[in-house]
Amino acid sequence: MKRILLLFEQHNVRQKDIVLKEKISIDILKEQIEISKDTLQKLKVSIRNINFKNNSEEIYFFKQIKPNIYADFIFYTEQLRYLISKPNTTNSILKNYIKNELKKIEGKKRKNIKFYRYIKQKGFNLDNCYFLRENKQLEVFDIDLSASLDNEFYTSHDTLAAEVIAYELLTNFYKKEIKIISNLEEGRFDTKHNDEINSNLNWTSSKTDLVELIYALKVSGAINGGAVNIKELIETASKLFNINISNFYKTYSEIKNRGKERTKFLNTLVNNLKTKLEYDDSL
Repeated sequence: MKRILLLFEQHNVRQKDIVLKEKISIDILKEQIEISKDTLQKLKVSIRNINFKNNSEEIYFFKQIKPNIYADFIFYTEQLRYLISKPNTTNSILKNYIKNELKKIEGKKRKNIKFYRYIKQKGFNLDNCYFLRENKQLEVFDIDLSASLDNEFYTSHDTLAAEVIAYELLTNFYKKEIKIISNLEEGRFDTKHNDEINSNLNWTSSKTDLVELIYALKVSGAINGGAVNIKELIETASKLFNINISNFYKTYSEIKNRGKERTKFLNTLVNNLKTKLEYDDSL
């Protein structure tokens, strides 16, 4: 089981690293799909080489671990399909397209509403029936063909559990897309609901200068009273100013190791503003 837990942790770390570093794109989604497929394949091999200590371990694997990884696969696959097939047209038509996708998801939820509620309400009384491979009632459930062909890696409901998780992720994703479009229609710039910041602003000073500025904003409490992660600030600034800031911790370390003038860029800003104010006063 330790091997399985390690694979699960590694999978989550790899996916999270991509999400934090990169904007959503066709290439990125393909990479995330491959990571999910790779993890599922490794889990499949691991399952053949271990015996769960008890039913609780087996239920945990088929109710929590495998469904979450398979849900990632479904989610990123559906995101990729959306990016490729969404209409390149007016905001109004695109919003209707997304709303139609949401209706499809709701239809799938209704089809298995009892099980959907079971998972959402954290039910456990039917776990032995749903998430053990030696399920004597397997034939009465509406399962996909792969489950009946591979008894070692499937139970009657682990795939369905993955779909429940994936549908929630997709619902949130589509609602966020609608929010982004609505913000654009209303002329509002809302970075909280807009990961894909459409900005024509380009940072023309050095990356080191921008990192220095961002750290200054962070420690001064100028943004959210200082209650914001430095990585989030870096990512937002990167999107806003169309610049890729990588290894910013190293950059900050280099700033700390400067000689006399540590806050070089901030000092330049102060001097330039003073010069501007003095010039305006002289007019």
